[in-house]
Amino acid sequence: MKKILALILAALMVLTMFACAAKTEPAKEAEQTTTTEPAEETTPEETAPAAEETTEEPAVGGTISVFATSYTDAKLEVFQEIINDFMAETGVQVDLITPGSEGEAQLKTMMASNSLPDVWMTHGWSLLRYSEYLKVVNDQPWFDTIDKDSLAGVMADENGNFYALGMSMSISGLIYNKDALDKAGVDPNSIRTWDDFDAACEKLVAAGITPLAIGGSVGGNLAGLLGSVAPTFWTDEGAKYDLGDSLKDGTFDFDTYATELYEYLATWMKKGYINEDVLTLDAAGAQQMLGSGEAAFMVRGTDNITVARQYYPDANMGVLPLPSSADGAPSFRVGEGDAWGVWKDTENEAACWALLDYLARPEVGSKWATVSGALPTVEGADAADVYTLNCYKQAVEDCNGKVQYDNLFDRKFFPSGMWGIMADSMSMMLSNPDDVTEAVEYLRDNYLELYAEQNG
Repeated sequence: MKKILALILAALMVLTMFACAAKTEPAKEAEQTTTTEPAEETTPEETAPAAEETTEEPAVGGTISVFATSYTDAKLEVFQEIINDFMAETGVQVDLITPGSEGEAQLKTMMASNSLPDVWMTHGWSLLRYSEYLKVVNDQPWFDTIDKDSLAGVMADENGNFYALGMSMSISGLIYNKDALDKAGVDPNSIRTWDDFDAACEKLVAAGITPLAIGGSVGGNLAGLLGSVAPTFWTDEGAKYDLGDSLKDGTFDFDTYATELYEYLATWMKKGYINEDVLTLDAAGAQQMLGSGEAAFMVRGTDNITVARQYYPDANMGVLPLPSSADGAPSFRVGEGDAWGVWKDTENEAACWALLDYLARPEVGSKWATVSGALPTVEGADAADVYTLNCYKQAVEDCNGKVQYDNLFDRKFFPSGMWGIMADSMSMMLSNPDDVTEAVEYLRDNYLELYAEQNG
């Protein structure tokens, strides 16, 4: 009997051992999913290096203020997405300030007290207005990836220093419909001076094609006409005159030089080079004239190529630099587009540079181009409209390096507040092309008044 009990107890013990083994097996399997090799006994000092190898690079951290000078609606929404991604990746906290239309006025107030955001969008003024408050960016790792050839005339000082990352640029030139030019027997690459342009216009008129489309019910299109043509006579290298200094110091002779220019532009109206309804046609109407081939040229930004092709997807378009008035190279007017600078007195420089590094990534530039519509300047970034970007690249190539770039005319040479005055003055000239006196006097008197207000 004792032997029987002993056998039963032994059997129970064996069964218990198997049950325990069955319960602990899943723990071994779980352990194997996180450990590739059997664990070894180590000291705390021996485990430290292994922990460092599996730890990600520390985030930058810190908090910076970022002033998005003019973003609203869709642009603001996309930029906020970019900032959110940057914060998640770097650990930097961004206080995004979006002042809307009051941005430039607020920055002027901040400059007066020398209390500025850590990073701000310079809105075309990185060199002319803000450079003394910004850090030089030439030593940044992304600097050699931006299109410095196009941007230097706008963003570089006499020593070649840039003060902001230019993510995009706007280009203004002579937009054309190639099919319209072909019908009139005009080779676009034969147009290098305004005399060449006038000869092309004569051929177009003879072929029943309106040479130049202007949507003048929108004041910016009239101001843009003056802002595009004036520097080719007054300020470009090799222009007919060298008047940049006199425009900046308030001694410019409007009665002589503005009268001459206005009389020249008035001939475009009198000879039928401009659409007759110039003062009532809107921007869309002019873009449709250009896209359809009813008109051949437009003096404005390359974004008009994109819009014209939205109306007429098969339109064969291109762009030329603005013709010269004399022996100088033709020129593009360049706006620095979306550009970001770092305040020279920021207390978190590392976080600021981290943001600019992030914005300079090609994939970020491509994302931004989808909403801005501007031409990206960072190498590898894709334009929202590759067709328009290729038109610009082709124009530069066709010039064989003989092209110049400069800032938007009113930003560089006129006192602030002249844009609307330029538009009104052009409207006066176009409504009375036989006598430009009133238009010139209006431009002159307002220039002198604004210059006096801003220069004491």
